[in-house]
Amino acid sequence: MKTLVIIAHPKYDNSMTQAFLKSCQKDIDSVDLLVLDREYPNYDFDVKKEQKRLIKYERIIFQFPLYWYSAPAILKKYQDDVLTRNFTYKDEYGCLDGKELGIVTTLGEPIHHYHDGGDEAFTIDEIMKPYHALAHKAGMKFLPIFSISQFNYLTEHGKVKLLVRYRSYLTNSHLNSFKSEQLWYLEQLQLIREHISEDKKAGMDMLLDQIQSNYDKLDELNWELSMIKEKEDE
Repeated sequence: MKTLVIIAHPKYDNSMTQAFLKSCQKDIDSVDLLVLDREYPNYDFDVKKEQKRLIKYERIIFQFPLYWYSAPAILKKYQDDVLTRNFTYKDEYGCLDGKELGIVTTLGEPIHHYHDGGDEAFTIDEIMKPYHALAHKAGMKFLPIFSISQFNYLTEHGKVKLLVRYRSYLTNSHLNSFKSEQLWYLEQLQLIREHISEDKKAGMDMLLDQIQSNYDKLDELNWELSMIKEKEDE
């Protein structure tokens, strides 16, 4: 699966959050970045070039800081210019039909402020409804929103967790599946094992065996549940 991360950030080169996210995925060959503020500083988009670019990817992610409950202006201009009706609508040419659309947004406020009755009054899901509507119109699958709250306050442990979550968001083909998440972790650890010293491989093998065992038990449990359901339906 090929993933394109489209980044809108007027201060991209000075953003610690964006620098961290870039470092998280720099070794992943299946992920490409498009930094709009670098590529099109004057907002003068090459529409045909960008439409051809979008066609090449299965997962498209808009990544941006939340500015007044929306994305920076350059992303809106990109949508207005590049996502033309004929190109985008699923009932016309439908060039994005069947692809996935994800949102990675960074927040200056604590995430718990975003709820009904909270300081921000609305949830992140509610604020991002226009992107969900875009995905629906284009025939795209809308992924769970990936929000990063107050990056500068994260501990080292928190940053490690963020790294793993972000890499999964970019590369895991079934984000809503716990079973797929387990398989993704196995694949990532196996890749790491190839690059560690021999004295550490024994410990890694024990961890891999434990995760594989848990994965097998989950598979067996799902099979048993499906058999029970079949008997109940008879």
